[in-house]
Amino acid sequence: MAKLSKKKQEELIDIEVKRLESIMSSISEEKRELAKGLIQRISFMTITLEILEDSIKTKGPTYLFKNGSQQMIVENPAQKSYNAMINRYTTAFDKLMSLLPKKNEGEDGDGEDSDGFDEFVNERDADG
Repeated sequence: MAKLSKKKQEELIDIEVKRLESIMSSISEEKRELAKGLIQRISFMTITLEILEDSIKTKGPTYLFKNGSQQMIVENPAQKSYNAMINRYTTAFDKLMSLLPKKNEGEDGDGEDSDGFDEFVNERDADG
């Protein structure tokens, strides 16, 4: 992905917003309203991360910096930005996904499937 115009970036962000809104369509209207800002930020970060990834793939995570007679290997600024943003992206994405209803509610309501162990132990204890 080469350097994108502002218009193209906005188009890609809008596509990502629509994709995430579609995923979040199963939540209540109140939660969707609360999620709007988060969806906007995550969409922006998604496209920005893709641009940064492309820069890193093209130029590498480090490069040879020359200043007169000085030469040294330095970190690509895109790599540094990517590293900072990916952590924030992951946190924001986790927050957004936590708004979705649990797919498999276990008997104890914690959202985990039962593996049958608790039932086995309880049955065994009941038998004496």
